[in-house]
Amino acid sequence: MNAIICHIAESIRANDLPAYQRERYPTVQEGEVVRFVDEDFHDVDFDQFVMGFFVFQNCNLDDAKHIYGQPIYFTNSSVRNVDFRGVKAIIEAEDCDFRGIKYDEETQFVYGSGKLAARSRFINCKLDNKTRDFLSQQGVEIN
Repeated sequence: MNAIICHIAESIRANDLPAYQRERYPTVQEGEVVRFVDEDFHDVDFDQFVMGFFVFQNCNLDDAKHIYGQPIYFTNSSVRNVDFRGVKAIIEAEDCDFRGIKYDEETQFVYGSGKLAARSRFINCKLDNKTRDFLSQQGVEIN
């Protein structure tokens, strides 16, 4: 499985959707976790790749764009200056650096409202004050 994950990562970095689909399916289906460990996705455009159930552990995603899907998990990763403008995502993040992220009025990290809302969670993450305020106003859980 590790070789498959490496090939999936390579196809994403190359922005090669056909290669991604060949590597991912039928081995890893929608709803199954795709776990990336120690991968460099710096400056990658994820626009073609729905990232639901992607796990990024010890990864570099600095300056990436179009990260979307639900849920997306980040652990001990650098997610600095990522462009989340227009993105809708549920993020579970722990011990990550999200400073400098870009967002706009369409960026959404919470779906629904009240007790049934699906909320992103940022635990022990580095956030600049403006981003922390933006996320808090949406109802994102920040610890």
